[in-house]
Amino acid sequence: MLKGYLRVLLQCAVTLLLFCAPPLWAQSPVWRIADGSSVLYLGATVHMLRPGDLPLPGVFDEVYAQSDVLLFEADLGALAQPDVQGLIAQGMVYADGGSLSEHVSESTWQRLERYAVSHGLAPQMLQPLRPSGVFLTLLGIEMMRLGATEEGVDMRLYRQALDDGKPVIGLETIEQHLEYLFSMGEEDPDLFMTQVLDELEVDSAMLDTLIDAWRRGDEAVLYDELVLQLKLEYEPLYRTLVLERNRLWWSQIEALLHSPQTELVLVGAAHLVGPDGLLSRARGLGFTVEAMQ
Repeated sequence: MLKGYLRVLLQCAVTLLLFCAPPLWAQSPVWRIADGSSVLYLGATVHMLRPGDLPLPGVFDEVYAQSDVLLFEADLGALAQPDVQGLIAQGMVYADGGSLSEHVSESTWQRLERYAVSHGLAPQMLQPLRPSGVFLTLLGIEMMRLGATEEGVDMRLYRQALDDGKPVIGLETIEQHLEYLFSMGEEDPDLFMTQVLDELEVDSAMLDTLIDAWRRGDEAVLYDELVLQLKLEYEPLYRTLVLERNRLWWSQIEALLHSPQTELVLVGAAHLVGPDGLLSRARGLGFTVEAMQ
């Protein structure tokens, strides 16, 4: 269910099936969207990478050079600010001093205890955390185990834009971004934690498959691995993390197609693919969508 998010870190797909179906795979993780002479680029990001996944596909350098403005899911630089770090710390724990074991079944808590001990964690460290806090903590352990210790596409291009003096814009505020993150699992904590534990053991071959699909812009594989199971098995989380955000982002992206500038929009790969993805929305509305080579 959650394996797409577990494999490549919280990635987060947009409307109408195509009138004419294009090829479902491309040669890179970047697409050119055009409305007449107005152009922007949509790039699929992976938020954490392994050393062997670098360097980034060269197409990112190409479209970066052609772009006047870069847009990200949120203001990445703000995440390091002390006040935002405080919001993150507060958001990961129960504000009323409650414990996770009070919100999940005894059997689920026992599974969490066993998992924590087997990975060198004291189970009591998980008690004050909300489901999203546990998810992020355990996910970090798995990513470290797989060697995914390098900054991903978004942070690398964000730093480059700052160095070059290019404007950077967040599609949502930091507060909105964190609220989406911390809402994970709140509707049914027991189901959420059970499915997290079911999917948590990610092997390197699975990650290889995802990274390869990302590099090739393989929409079909990315949809199957990042989105479909989430949509089918945990629909509330899909609605919140993917569908709602895509809808809000698209109104901004469509407005950019009427600006004289060329923009590079960088969001998690899961937001681009499938019938609810941003690429499908652009195609359904008659914009020209071309996979970059």
